[in-house]
Order: sequence, then C-alpha cells, then structure tokens
Amino acid sequence: MKDEQLDWIVTSGLDRAIETANTVAKYHENTPFLSDSRLNEISWGEQDGVNISEAKSVVDKVAHGWMNGDFDAKIAGGESANEAKARILEAFTDILKVARERNYRKIAVCIHGRIMRVIMGTLVSKDLSKMHHFPHTNCCYHQIRVELDDDAESAVDPEQLTFEPIRIDVRGHLADLGKL
Repeated sequence: MKDEQLDWIVTSGLDRAIETANTVAKYHENTPFLSDSRLNEISWGEQDGVNISEAKSVVDKVAHGWMNGDFDAKIAGGESANEAKARILEAFTDILKVARERNYRKIAVCIHGRIMRVIMGTLVSKDLSKMHHFPHTNCCYHQIRVELDDDAESAVDPEQLTFEPIRIDVRGHLADLGKL
C-alpha cells in the first residue's frame, strides 16, 4: 500500500487501528486523516477486554447465531450485527459523501476484523449472513472498488452502490513489517 496514491486515510477510533493508519500515513504525507468511532470494532459487551480464550465460547455462540441468520443476537451489554450494520452504513454514507465532494478516489479504511466482516457482508455481498465468508488476517487489507455518481445531487446510499472486491485478505506487505 505504500506505493499506492491515497487520497484519504480513515480509521476507527481504536488505538490499534489508529496505529495501523499512522503507519500507512508515514508513506502518504499530507494525506487527510480521519478517525471515526462509528467504525470501531463491534462491541462484545461483557466480553470486551476478556482474554480471548476465556471469551471464545460466549463469542462463538453469538457468531454462530449470526451464521444462522439471528443478526439481533448479542452478548449482554454488547452490540448485535444489525446494530453494527446500522452504524457502519451511517459512517459509510458520510465517508462516501466526502469522497465525492472532494474527489477522493483512493481511500484506506483501517478497522478491526469483525466490523470489517460486517462491512464486507453488508456492502460487498449485500447479505449479512455472508460476513463469515470473507477471510481476514490481522493487518491484511481488502481492495474494494465503488463507483460514485459525479452528480452532487444524487444520494450516496451504500446499500444501493456496488462494492466490487478486487483483492481480498492481502498479506504480502506483512513480510516487510520487520523492516519498519
């Protein structure tokens, strides 16, 4: 990604995503940078901050519910897939509006895994039940193309646009991490 021309770097408000976005920004000086908490990882409620091996059975139960179409399933105090979908649709509507207004064509969005899967299921496949079909490795990236209408009066509705996957779960750049 360091050799790509980027017009904008957008990240969630979470430290690890911001760190990743800052690493990307090192190669793209003067590129506008936005942190948007609506892109934060899905809330696992009572399981947030719990060691993954301890939380796994509870998280897996909810994820299994999502795989079976229960997108309202959630952990106590947490967020359902439908709730996450609603906030990412709101965020992407705003991101796409700004992209069109400022003629941004290449945007890096730095986020965490489960919310990435919600985004991919919602925007790419248009079917939240398919979020599990998108592989995801830490620090990977997905390259997605979306064509925006240049007409400033037309609505920017992510659910009505086509998000075309170009490359999924790209990891080749990770070999260079030790060289930073």
